[in-house]
Amino acid sequence: MKYSHSLHNKSNGFTLVEVLVASVILFASIATVSMIYRGAFISSEKANKHINISGVLPSILATIREDIRQQGNSTRTDLKNESTAWQVSYRWQASLVGYKAAPPFFYPDIGKMSNPPQKFKLWSVQLILEYSGLTKHYQFHELSWNDK
Repeated sequence: MKYSHSLHNKSNGFTLVEVLVASVILFASIATVSMIYRGAFISSEKANKHINISGVLPSILATIREDIRQQGNSTRTDLKNESTAWQVSYRWQASLVGYKAAPPFFYPDIGKMSNPPQKFKLWSVQLILEYSGLTKHYQFHELSWNDK
């Protein structure tokens, strides 16, 4: 009886080249998925930081408005302050842009024009907000007036 060595010695496993190709494909797909996940995670963190700053912004603006309007009869031309609200650090500086009166008006009873005193102040405000490494700059105008 003759045995055929070629039939019995044939291996049913993968060759080394096939295993290496499969490994390269597996690791490339894992690297691609992890980079996509990392990008999505970083984008999500940035979005959360912007949302936190945007959420606290109205409260900060109200505080700044109140600080400026409390200066009413003051002769100061520059104002500034810094504080923290809901873990968002902020600092602002306001410079007086103009100090004007209301427009003249006519009194029909006495037939004369009246020039009101200077009462209204226009401020240019620069605001810087910082939260977890994110910094946002804002610039706006605010109005205040004297109490007299």
